[in-house]
Amino acid sequence: MRRNWFAILLFAVLILFGTVYEVQGQSFTQWAMTASASSEYGSGDWSAKQMLGRPDFYPNYGDSGYAWAPAYRDDGLQWVELGFAEAVYVERVEIYETFNPGAIVTIGLVDTTGRSHVIWEGTGGFAGTTARVFSVKNGIVTVPCKGVRITLDTDSVSGWNEIDAVSITGSHNSPWPQAQGASDMVVQWASGAKASSQYREDRWIPEQMTGIPDVYPKYGDYDTAWVASTSDGGEEWVELYYDEAVYVKRIDVYETCNPGAIVKAEIIDETGRTHVVWGGRAQVAPEESRIFSIDNINVDIPARHVRLVLQTDQVPGWNEIDAVGLIGTRTMMQEPRAMGPLEQLASVILRLGRAVERGREERLDSAFLQELEEIVRELSTISF
Repeated sequence: MRRNWFAILLFAVLILFGTVYEVQGQSFTQWAMTASASSEYGSGDWSAKQMLGRPDFYPNYGDSGYAWAPAYRDDGLQWVELGFAEAVYVERVEIYETFNPGAIVTIGLVDTTGRSHVIWEGTGGFAGTTARVFSVKNGIVTVPCKGVRITLDTDSVSGWNEIDAVSITGSHNSPWPQAQGASDMVVQWASGAKASSQYREDRWIPEQMTGIPDVYPKYGDYDTAWVASTSDGGEEWVELYYDEAVYVKRIDVYETCNPGAIVKAEIIDETGRTHVVWGGRAQVAPEESRIFSIDNINVDIPARHVRLVLQTDQVPGWNEIDAVGLIGTRTMMQEPRAMGPLEQLASVILRLGRAVERGREERLDSAFLQELEEIVRELSTISF
């Protein structure tokens, strides 16, 4: 009965809209189609090719020939590289670790020229005795990519460190306005900065917040980020200046040490008047670098001056900021338009895809789910 319901829904969609178009601008997930590694335990079981396609061992935990393992355990740095069918603007990478997880120390995206760009860097360490999906968001690489390179420090987690599968999620259209070539959209990095205080006169100064991030995605105390004169000292503020006044759509704050202390974001217009974009409470966040994105839905006045207020005594330690991006438009933002029929169809297709994923999680009939997934995939690639 469940199968008939899905079939009826699919036919109803086709009859209602008559045609299907390619789902432009919508995110989709890909699984690796090629794989290589610095070493592998075997040429069949435990080889790099075991990382191809969907997970076939996860969510189980343990030593399995259906996952990749390096030739030797506790053998220093090892790497794997995965290739995918389509180059996309990657939003996140998910790594299915099924035995002795936690050894990953860097994750990079490989663009269409073969260049690798690091999006996450950390220190390997024990991560429990259950399988996990290590999910990392991309907030820095703005070019299409079709590969992922993962480095593991196998000495950091004793035993065989095994990976079952790797996926990327992204879209054909960039979420970064400048990459889209949209002339009305502007992504800017600060060209000037000042602060209520600074740790030293030559390092950790406000000017370290200008330009593109040079610490992120690393985490920790780096003198190429700004930090206040004292830790846990109470209220501090920073101000950033940009070259062009825009209707602000979003402010991206790259916090690289003890994030979470920001309590207010303001923009200052060309007359010097201050407008509050966002206000909240300081909150201790995980000890990792992050992009704190603040959407502006309140202020429709051009500005090129941003002010951030921090409550440093609410988040222990040094609260460091590496860079602040300002995203906006040259003309006033328009109200969102209602979706047309074809866009509604795209939404239905995506919902069907999610239903397939839920069916897999609930372990419904695998042959039926595979057939339905193939139908959804074909629908999403037909163009008119």
